[in-house]
Amino acid sequence: MKYLFKYLCLMLAFFLMVSQVAHAQTARAKKILVVGVDGIISTAIDYAATPGIGIIKSNGSYSMSGYGGVPAYSSSGWATMLTGVSSDKHGVITNKSFSGNRFVQYPSVVSRIKSALPAVKVASVVHTPEINTLLNQSADYKFEFSSDEEVYNKSAELLKQADIGAVFVQFSSPAETGEDVGFQLRQARYVLAIQKIDEYISGLHAAIQQRSGYADEDWNIFLASTHGGTESGIPQSTTVEEINVPIILSGPELDKKELVSTSLPARENADNILTIDRAASGDGTYVRIPIRGTALEGMNKFTIEFWAKAGPNGSDPSIMGDKDWDSGGNPGFTICRSGSTWKINIANHKRERYDIGSTKALEDGRWHHLAVSFDKTKLCTVYQDGEVVAQSVLTYKDADDMTSYLDYLCLGQDGTQRYGGGAPNWAGSYNEVRIWTDVLSTQTIRDYMYLRNIENSSHPNKASLSLYLKMDEVRGSFIRDYSGKGNNGELVGSASQRRPYYPIGLTDVAVNILSHFGIRADGSWGLEGGVLKSNVPFRLFKVSN
Repeated sequence: MKYLFKYLCLMLAFFLMVSQVAHAQTARAKKILVVGVDGIISTAIDYAATPGIGIIKSNGSYSMSGYGGVPAYSSSGWATMLTGVSSDKHGVITNKSFSGNRFVQYPSVVSRIKSALPAVKVASVVHTPEINTLLNQSADYKFEFSSDEEVYNKSAELLKQADIGAVFVQFSSPAETGEDVGFQLRQARYVLAIQKIDEYISGLHAAIQQRSGYADEDWNIFLASTHGGTESGIPQSTTVEEINVPIILSGPELDKKELVSTSLPARENADNILTIDRAASGDGTYVRIPIRGTALEGMNKFTIEFWAKAGPNGSDPSIMGDKDWDSGGNPGFTICRSGSTWKINIANHKRERYDIGSTKALEDGRWHHLAVSFDKTKLCTVYQDGEVVAQSVLTYKDADDMTSYLDYLCLGQDGTQRYGGGAPNWAGSYNEVRIWTDVLSTQTIRDYMYLRNIENSSHPNKASLSLYLKMDEVRGSFIRDYSGKGNNGELVGSASQRRPYYPIGLTDVAVNILSHFGIRADGSWGLEGGVLKSNVPFRLFKVSN
């Protein structure tokens, strides 16, 4: 029997080898077209007449609300898309400038292609000369033009070349038009600019299909907007309208579906979120952070900010707090549900309390940025989505003690970890939880509320950052504190989910370009994107986890 088994194994190995040889002989040549468009807002493609883009979208994975990054400029967007890292790494944070770039440390995907596969012929056709001189300098063919029409004509010409392997294209007229009339769909000029881009996409797609060797080639077509825009046309760089961008990755090895974050698993090296569900009665799920002996204990000055999306809740559970919420007079603080909105309750050891609430809805199925700044002897200000929604002058004295009797600051529960109102825990999602032992200005809150990786930024209050939970963990109970203060958290209970905050981002573009060419990203490169390819060859043997 053992000889028969050995014979069967040898035969299997032989057939696998023959199959691999046959596959190598018939494998189609990998090719790619990457189109970056400056200034398409997230709602534009579904609104405008874009049949050409529609064909690309139907053959790939896509999202109309991908993450472009902060700041949201053409310069920073191109740097993010081509390097595969965000602005805190590549260093481009100035509008219409690549100053401060760290492209030596984080080179363009074009450089990585030419380094790994020097025979692949790469072309780069752009409006912005610095894309070719600073990012795509390794391309074999480089051209700069002043109009989208010239960019299109040259790109279509290059796609006819038999030896071409990758073409990178920049279109900019939507951004130019949006800056003039506003990035808004009721402006015909802006919509027509996008529809003209669609004509160019159709033409480039047709040029690929008309290639004499097309049947023996494996083409991917990637389309992404480097940034959106405001209705006024004036760049602010941090608004949702500028950050959310359409991203389409089209090709035979990619799924044919719209990417929706709620249906995707958490991804390594991505901006993930933690969702805490309503646990079974008596079995709460929450995050706890030890605060005894830390700067988080009995804070006299602080700014708390985080992104939250409320789930189904009742009564007044604690969203975040360190006090015993059975009585609002107990020392410490809690941020809690208050009807369909929220409030902060805070008290000292003399049971002198304040309850300051938001006037805006929280339980509307949307993400909201919640923030509270507190200066014990002066003022408490409540923010929602960057706007002041409540404020109260405080009468506490310097000697007043705000310290909770309890040892933990909790998310989804109060400091006792057993509060019964709305028990067993608040239900909802968290992202980017930050506590500063300082009072942040209104402008600072607005400028940095969308920024990830705040520890690597130029935030003016960075020295006072005492808790920073990104919630990026993919598994396990450990919640890392990125403030550098070591205030790590622990996830308690099992009623939780993890998923990406954004379904796709500009950092994913470079990683998937490399994946298409079979180039494995080295961990030392520090790339932040993920590979979306899922149509992988079947496995003969099941591999246990």
